[in-house]
Amino acid sequence: MTEIAPLPAGPSAWARERLRLRVGAVLAFGLLLLAIAALPVLLAIAPWVPPALLAAAAVLTLPAAWWARRHARAGFWPWAKTTFGFYGLAGVAVAAPIYYLALITALKPPIQPQVVLSNGSRTLTFQGMMHVGTDAFYRSVVFDAGKALMEGAVIYYEGVLPDERADAWLNEYLGTGEDLARAYEQLASTCGLVFQASYFEPLNIDKRLHPERHVAADVSSLALRQEFERLLSTDMNFLEAMQDREATRSVPSIGNQRLAAFVAWQRRGNERQQAIAGTVCRGMLTLLLRPRSAKDRPRDPFDAVTIDFRNRQLVQRLLADRHDKIFLTYGSDHLPGVYALLKQDDPNWRVESVKWMRSVAPPEHLNGTLDLDP
Repeated sequence: MTEIAPLPAGPSAWARERLRLRVGAVLAFGLLLLAIAALPVLLAIAPWVPPALLAAAAVLTLPAAWWARRHARAGFWPWAKTTFGFYGLAGVAVAAPIYYLALITALKPPIQPQVVLSNGSRTLTFQGMMHVGTDAFYRSVVFDAGKALMEGAVIYYEGVLPDERADAWLNEYLGTGEDLARAYEQLASTCGLVFQASYFEPLNIDKRLHPERHVAADVSSLALRQEFERLLSTDMNFLEAMQDREATRSVPSIGNQRLAAFVAWQRRGNERQQAIAGTVCRGMLTLLLRPRSAKDRPRDPFDAVTIDFRNRQLVQRLLADRHDKIFLTYGSDHLPGVYALLKQDDPNWRVESVKWMRSVAPPEHLNGTLDLDP
């Protein structure tokens, strides 16, 4: 015979019981809404995920259900409530990070600066770049670069120049692999973005017609290696920092294998799975590229080669160039150092204007129908 729980005694006990029931109902309703919101994400990952989570929740709550039935002589309903509660929490735990990554990309997307610098007689337009980004971002960059060409500017391009004597060494230190362009293409495909090289054909046409207006302004991989070896032999702090870096650096192949597995899963998946993978990829890019102050940005000892050395070489080339207008397409991490070096040479250099451009966003799908039949 089922035992009936004693009724609360006194008005205060009744009030506490009513409050407990109301709070429980609100929490249960909130969890229900969250579980419903999580369901599309779970189904997009794989149709078997929701039933698998429900089965796991039912198994995990069996010991509690057995204890309740043995000691409190409770029926089936408490076990069912606990099972659905565990299922809801598990579903929310799986879906919440994906919703968070989608939300942070929408609210705080990566942005790239276009900064106009001038010393009164010369103008440098520094266009911050990314290897992968949105269609709109690259179209805007190409438009601004084309406009600069029509105004008589020359364009400086970032990109370490290949040298077979040092390419393998640089790829090893950067962990980029041999085919960097292919890696960026795969990243763009996974994120639902585009690779920058796909949008520079108009500039390439002008480059073939007017090669003097297009400058490969970066250093070679061999120059980077020579600077690296120079620092190792002359700078004890750099030597110790690189030794610590090598001792603590994780094995690149592990991360590469995980990335390769993620890309392979995304390519095999259906449209919904590809959308989920794109959301995760764009969100991770957003977190990695979110703006941080110079003090908060972690500095890699290798930056002395890949950032500082290249900045010095770039500024030397800029100062030697007699063109009044130069349009630079470079990673924005180079901007502070380049600006500081310019001001060391001429204190009259000033920031004339800054324009921010969104570089990561969900892809836009514009589908329609057009019927031309009479």
